[in-house]
Amino acid sequence: MPTTLLWVEYNRFTLVGPDAVTGTEELPYGNGLVAATADPPGGAVILTGLADGQVRVTARLLPSAPAVPLDNWQDAAIVALRWPGGPMRLLGADVVPPSALAFAPDQPPGVYGLLVAGRHRDDGETRGTEDPVEEYLIRLWPSASAEPARLLKATSETGAYWRQVEPGRRTP
Repeated sequence: MPTTLLWVEYNRFTLVGPDAVTGTEELPYGNGLVAATADPPGGAVILTGLADGQVRVTARLLPSAPAVPLDNWQDAAIVALRWPGGPMRLLGADVVPPSALAFAPDQPPGVYGLLVAGRHRDDGETRGTEDPVEEYLIRLWPSASAEPARLLKATSETGAYWRQVEPGRRTP
């Protein structure tokens, strides 16, 4: 199961195909955690509490929808992606060497379910060296239909903050 420390900037990282570059203007204000994107097509953006730094990400492609115990996670949501085909990777900040995690080689086009769960989201830049690193669990699977996005758990202050931000504004 691929795990890495991924550099983030501007409070986000993305799920993208092989030719995408970092960054997206789209932010998932609705649920405060994750949203499918139109640019890049089929991708997703995941919001973090950390504006600039490293978060731990564990990603896995599964054959079907997972049962994920949410007790240890602050926030969790599921969205549907219309994947155009090709390898999937998580992409962070534009740094050298690139901050990326390839986890699903050459996936066929189609609808995929994406579960994102996050914890330790509220410390941001005030996080001390002894505090846990902000962490994300990513699960992706082929889906028969594009179900509406669902917020499964919402307990972090970070998620609450992002849910009240109006599109086009950086602060509430």
